[in-house]
Amino acid sequence: MKNPARVVIVDNHPASSADFRTALEAQPDLTLAAAVTCASCSFAAVSEHKPDLVLIRLNLPGHRVLQLVKDLLVLHAGLKLLVFSGHDDELEPSRVLRAGAQGCVLRSSSMATKLDAIRKVLAGSHCFSTQSTPRRPDATALRSSVNAAFSL
Repeated sequence: MKNPARVVIVDNHPASSADFRTALEAQPDLTLAAAVTCASCSFAAVSEHKPDLVLIRLNLPGHRVLQLVKDLLVLHAGLKLLVFSGHDDELEPSRVLRAGAQGCVLRSSSMATKLDAIRKVLAGSHCFSTQSTPRRPDATALRSSVNAAFSL
């Protein structure tokens, strides 16, 4: 049987970290390698535990997380990174992807969705399971949709 994938959690909120810990412990194909509460601690945790994936909270105090993603990848090429956030408007998939993470997920997503995102990233796919807030359409798009509606 294949060894479970090792996951390091970087999250300064004890409740969400505990939720991830509980969920990972119940999965036969995933295991929690370490959970740390600050960005600077993540460097040591990744070096020591050599995880397959690092799950990082987007709004950690004291460090720009997208820079953390870049820094971790410089030190650990091939590391898979999944970013999560409590606010959809903070998650910009293009910025997360440019930084080098393979995906992002909302903290408010179901645990099944989060675990699915972890598995997709581990399998080599990109996973952006966000519920984008509808943006206000620009004037050209609005005109086009109105014209299309009247041309029916």
